[in-house]
Amino acid sequence: MPEMIENDKAPDTETENNEQKDKKKSIWDSLDDSGRAEVESLATEYRDFLTNAKTERAVSDIILQKISQGGFVDLKGKSSVKRGGWLAHHGKLLGLFVPGHDDPVNGFNLIVAHGDSPRLDLKPKCVYEDAGLGLLKSNLYGGLKKFQWLARPLAIWGFCAFKDGRHADVRFGEEPGDPVLTITDILPHLDRKVQREKKLTDAFPAERLNVLANSEPLAGSKEKARVKAALLKILEGRWGIKEDDLISSELEIVPAGPAREVGFDGSMIGGYAQDDRLNVFCSVKALLASKKPRRPLLVIIYDREEIGSYGSTGAESNFIMRLAAAALGASGKEPSWANVQVALAATRALSADVEAAVDPTFKEVHDDLNSGLMGHGPCVVRYTGGAGKYGASEARAEYMALIRRIFDEASVAWQSTLLGKQEEGGGGTVAHLMAYHGVSVVDCGPCLLSMHSPFEVSSKADVWMNLKAHKAFLASA
Repeated sequence: MPEMIENDKAPDTETENNEQKDKKKSIWDSLDDSGRAEVESLATEYRDFLTNAKTERAVSDIILQKISQGGFVDLKGKSSVKRGGWLAHHGKLLGLFVPGHDDPVNGFNLIVAHGDSPRLDLKPKCVYEDAGLGLLKSNLYGGLKKFQWLARPLAIWGFCAFKDGRHADVRFGEEPGDPVLTITDILPHLDRKVQREKKLTDAFPAERLNVLANSEPLAGSKEKARVKAALLKILEGRWGIKEDDLISSELEIVPAGPAREVGFDGSMIGGYAQDDRLNVFCSVKALLASKKPRRPLLVIIYDREEIGSYGSTGAESNFIMRLAAAALGASGKEPSWANVQVALAATRALSADVEAAVDPTFKEVHDDLNSGLMGHGPCVVRYTGGAGKYGASEARAEYMALIRRIFDEASVAWQSTLLGKQEEGGGGTVAHLMAYHGVSVVDCGPCLLSMHSPFEVSSKADVWMNLKAHKAFLASA
């Protein structure tokens, strides 16, 4: 076996690769005035969605309201549906169905996305006082860079379930007149030993990501922790939440403020949770635009993707089987185990998740020939995972050819990409969990800058083209 030589690039390939990329035109170059107006209109709608859908429960609530207005009904117990139906689980996991002309036993066209995003959750016991300040202890959720969450405006969104069956929806820090929360950072004059001389992973311990919540003591209180007492009084006064109720709460710390346009030209969108609410937005909008499809359609918005898809609302659950059974029943077919298995094995899917865009500041982590560019359309990612293709499924050649044909015939601008160089890291999606059921699946989605940060950046043109790609896939025979 010949000796393997480690080289970032073969000689003289960089110029050749750049020339190949130059041949790919930006989506903006193909847009006339009418197309640009469509892009801007869609971007406005998308920014509004991002601003109002900062938790997985909010995502589900907004979608249910939208599809209910569009004639969709609850699939439970239905033997037929006209427009379409939905199946929800625990307020965070949502499946949508649109009947088609073909027999659903012969398979669905399916798009899967996820409604959760990296964030900070409050611990069950989180309220405390120190140095005359009221604080809330947080817990990391998903893969995030801890330092990006310090010294910035934060909001709290969530849900509290009470023992008597009532619940409270919590939202604070988003209205124009609202104060915000924050996590403090040490000043550079004193950070040499506690941060500057440490590795990045050690300089920001998770247990120090404590949310600054208040500072004024409770007037007239005889308790030792008067600032904590004042904080608890605020929680009870606003939402009826007592300290013990926090044990049955889901309170999430998220970046405060609306999604924004980015750049002097306003051609990009910046905001929290575009991974993966960009694809949630496009998949649901594409489904609602599908009136009489050839093949029956499914869209699933999973929870918990960012922490491995475990739990009853993640893709590790059997929800896809229950949704397929409900769709079969609503189509007049026997929702037997055998029919569900046959239908899923004949199903074609997009695992709609975002990809990493080439960042010119960090180009060394990308493979020039297999990397995604902003403004050049959604990325089709045949496999993700880590070194050696560990941890992901891989779309077979025949399915890749089918996706190429569907997109090319619909004039969808798209890119073939991979997630960075082999030994730089890696990541996975829910694709392998769909493949477990025999589903033909490939990852597909626009690329972002600053992915997993509190302020991810996308291209307006990519959002528009991604919607076009989703429509083309759902309409395919």
